[in-house]
Amino acid sequence: MELGQISEENQNSKKNKKNRKYLINLSIIFIVAIGFTLFTLFTDNNLSAVIEAFSQANGWVIAIILVMMGGVVLIESTILFILARLYTTRYNLRKGIGNFFIGIFFSHITPSSSGGQFAQAYTFKKQGIDLANAASILVMHFLLYQIAQVFFGVLAILFRFNQFASQVENVTIGTINIPIISLSLIGFGINFLIIFGILLLAKSRFIHTVLINGIVTLLGKLKIIKNPDRIKENLQVQIENFRIELKRLQANKAVTWVLLVMFFARMFISNAIPYVSAMAFPTIDLGHSNLFDGVFMSAYLQVIVAFVPLPGGVGFSEFFFSYLFSSLFGGYSQTLAPQLIWRGVTFYLMLVLGAIALVVYRFGSKDSFLDPQSKSFVDIQRETIEFRRQTSEMMINTSEMKTVNIQHRVSKMARDFFGFKRRKVDSKGRELSTKEIERRSKK
Repeated sequence: MELGQISEENQNSKKNKKNRKYLINLSIIFIVAIGFTLFTLFTDNNLSAVIEAFSQANGWVIAIILVMMGGVVLIESTILFILARLYTTRYNLRKGIGNFFIGIFFSHITPSSSGGQFAQAYTFKKQGIDLANAASILVMHFLLYQIAQVFFGVLAILFRFNQFASQVENVTIGTINIPIISLSLIGFGINFLIIFGILLLAKSRFIHTVLINGIVTLLGKLKIIKNPDRIKENLQVQIENFRIELKRLQANKAVTWVLLVMFFARMFISNAIPYVSAMAFPTIDLGHSNLFDGVFMSAYLQVIVAFVPLPGGVGFSEFFFSYLFSSLFGGYSQTLAPQLIWRGVTFYLMLVLGAIALVVYRFGSKDSFLDPQSKSFVDIQRETIEFRRQTSEMMINTSEMKTVNIQHRVSKMARDFFGFKRRKVDSKGRELSTKEIERRSKK
C-alpha cells in the first residue's frame, strides 16, 4: 500500500471518529432533553397545566420572541462582519450569518462550547480570510464578550442581588442543599477573575511568567495536573494571543466601543427572552415583577449553566430555569410553558438552523466547505501567533500615525479659525522673533 493511501486512510479515520463523537453528543442532547421534559411534564400533573397554558398562549408574543432571537442572530453576525472587515473588504453580512450558525451548532454539540471557535476559524478560512486573521477575530470576539458579560454581571449584582437572594429557594437534590444564589455569585466571580486575569497577565509579562511557571509547576509536582509542560506551553500561547489582540483593539478604539455596545445589547435581548416568554401566557401573573427582573434573573442563570460540561448544558439549563424563575412566575409549574418556548427558540431552533447552515456550507461551493481538522483552537493560535504579532504592531503604528495626523489637522483648523499662529521655537525651545523667522525662511 502506498504512503499516500495510508495517509488518506488515517485522515478519513480521524474524520469518522470526529463525526461519531458529534453524533454521540447530539444523541446525548436529545435523549437528556426528551427524558427530562417527559419526567417534568408527567410529575405532579404538570402536563395538564402546560397544555392549558399553551391553549391560551398569545401567538403575537411568540412571534415577538422569534423576532428578538432574530435580532440576536443579526447582532452577532454583524459583530463578526465588523471584525472581519478589519482585514478584508470582501466579507459580507451573509457570510457572517453563516459563520455564526456554524459556530452556534458546534458550540451546542460540544461540552462547554469547546468546538465553536475551532469551527468558526475554519469557516472564516473557507470564506476567504487567512487562518491567522480568523484567529485574531475570534480572540477579539472572546475578549469583548467577556468584558461585556462581566459588566452585565456587575449590574445584576448591584441592582437585583438582595431581591433575588430573598426570593429564590435553594435546590435540594437528595440530601444535598444547593444555594442557587451562591452558585451565581461563584459564576460571576469566575467570569470577573477570568477577564481581570487576562488583562493583568497580558499587561505584565513578569506576573505572566511568575504565575504560569510557578503555579503550573507546583500543581504538576503535587500530581494535581498531568503534563504540566504542555499546559504551560498552551497558557503561554493563549496569554500572548490575548496580549496581541488587546493591542489591536486599542488601535481600533472606536470599533471596540461600538462592539461593546452591540455585545451588551445582544445580552440584554437574549436575557429578556425568558420573561417575554412568560408574557405569552395570560395564566402567569407578572404584576409583581418587571422586564429588568427577568433580564437579570436570566443573567444569574447563564453563569450557573456556563460551567456545565454537558453539550448545551442540556437538562441543567431547564432544571435551574424552573427554580430561578418560579419566584417571578408564581410557582414551579408556571415556569414550564415559558421554559419550553425559551429553550426551544434559543437552543433547539438555533441547533436546527446551525445544522442546515452546516449542510449548505458542506455541499455548497468549495470556498464554503467546512473541513474540521484534528486540531484545537489553541493549535491554530500557536501556528499563527508570529504573523499576528507583526500585523498587530503594524496596525498600532498606523493607528498612531492617523491619530497624530488628526491632531495636527484639528490644531491647524483651530488656529486658522481663531486667527492664531503656531509658535516657532529654536532647538532649545526658545521662541523665535519675527525677524529671526524671516531670516531663516530666506535661507
